Formats: sequence, C-alpha cells, structure tokens
Amino acid sequence: MDSIILKNTTASGIPLEAIFLPNKGMNLISYKRGSIEVIDQSTKGEFERRFAGLGPLIGPHFHRRKPHLVPKMDVTKFPYVANLNNEVQSDPLSHGIGRYAPWQAKFTETSIEAKLSGKDTWNDIPLSALEGQNFQMTFHVDLTKQGLELKLSVVSDTDSIVGIHYYYYLPQGKGTIISQVQKTFIINNERKLLPQNWKIDEQHVLCYPLDQDSDFTFFPYPDPLQGKITLKTETHQLVTTYSCISEENSWQLWHPKGASFVCIEPVSSQDPRHPNLSVSSINIKLEITA
Repeated sequence: MDSIILKNTTASGIPLEAIFLPNKGMNLISYKRGSIEVIDQSTKGEFERRFAGLGPLIGPHFHRRKPHLVPKMDVTKFPYVANLNNEVQSDPLSHGIGRYAPWQAKFTETSIEAKLSGKDTWNDIPLSALEGQNFQMTFHVDLTKQGLELKLSVVSDTDSIVGIHYYYYLPQGKGTIISQVQKTFIINNERKLLPQNWKIDEQHVLCYPLDQDSDFTFFPYPDPLQGKITLKTETHQLVTTYSCISEENSWQLWHPKGASFVCIEPVSSQDPRHPNLSVSSINIKLEITA
C-alpha cells in the first residue's frame, strides 16, 4: 500500500485532503485545505533520505535513547542508517520506531485505523528487538469537515510516549505561536520560569514570534488536561487543540532559526525525555483557516 488519501469538504465546500504513508511510519506527507498546504514540502528530501521531515509520529520513545538501550541495526537491511549524521546515528530510531516501520492499516474515504506492535516485523526483524521493548501503538484518523482528528495510544513494557512531530510550513520563514501556557517551561532539560522579556499577558496567553532557535516544552493553562496552540502565518492559520486523560501531557515547540518549518508536538508526557507511564494516549485536532 503506497499511500492512503483521505478527502472531505468544509461546510462551505472547500476541499480537504490528507495523505498518509502506512508503509513508512504512517507519515502525513500532505495536509491541504483548498490550495493551502500546511506540511512543509521542502523537507521531502530529508524524509526520503533518513525519515526526517514532513509528518512523522512520536513513539514509543521521544528523541534519542540512552546508548546502552539502542540495539545495533544492520545497514544492509536498513540502508537509511548510513545516511544519518554521527549524532543521530547514536539512535537510528530517533523519536521511536513508530515513525519508521510499516503499520497495519484499514481505511475509508475519511478515516484510518492503524496498529503497530512489537510482534510485527520490519525487514524480517521483530520491532520489539529494534525498539528494545514490546509495545502496541494505535492510530485513529478522521478527516472531518473541520479538519484532521487524531487519536494515538500506546501500551508498553516500560515507560513510553505518543505524539506527533509534523513539520508545518512557514511562508517566507515567518510565523507566530499563540497559546495559553503555564509560566514555567522545559529548556535544556530543566524546568524554569518563562523569560521576563517574552510576551505573555495576565491570562497566560503567550505570543511567541518564530525568529530564533526554539526547542521548548510547554504546559497548557488553565486546564492541565487540554491545550490550544495557534500558528499564525502570512497566508493562513493552523489551530492545534489536544486533550489527554491525565496531566501527563505537554507540547513541544521546535524551530531552528531561519527554517522554513516549525514543529508543534503534543505528546502524552509532562517531560517527553523522561516519560512516567507505560499506558498513555492523546487526542489531537488540526484545523486550517485562511
């Protein structure tokens, strides 16, 4: 199965389309409202080279594992490993095997039900041997008249996480993030107060211009179980809303200075690099407006 194309229309008749690749980590390679494409297509080359870019998932782990937890991967079976730089090569499955391996998927014109298990194989190797634990992930997608609705869950032997790592396009490389957040965040693996020179009002509404290197973890306010993040650009807005059944949730903001994209990543852990749960889930909605 090369791709799954979901189609719908808004209440006003504007076409909506989302394209996923079940054989390559359920990557979301395109999400459009009319002529507005929100996935940064300039990252396609990195996706084809080393599974980075476009619309990957997160899970069962976040970022890179400790070296002693990383199984060796045979480059003859997984040739993309040879394309990794030295830093990423320390964990060839950065952000978890969910973004790399083939998923089992069933679909209709507007929905997908997908599963990934440690008992599944990739190039004849059990996924549990590559991830370092047994696990089961599920991914349910609906393309409604409002936009994409995603439901992710994981059950695993050890602490784990699920979420999204979509690369959203910034026209002219410019954009602003608007969200109600708590006044502490994680930066460089430490939880600290937000900088005093950041623009945040009495209602905890943060207005953050994407004009610098950004790699932060934020927490929703006032409800610790749900968040809303608006990406404003010169041509469109993308509104991300998410909910979680526990306070073990947060959202990551990643944007290298000058990049053509920004990643807004709701995840099922308060500290993505150190998750606390072996069972977790998160619901996410993505709505595009002109």
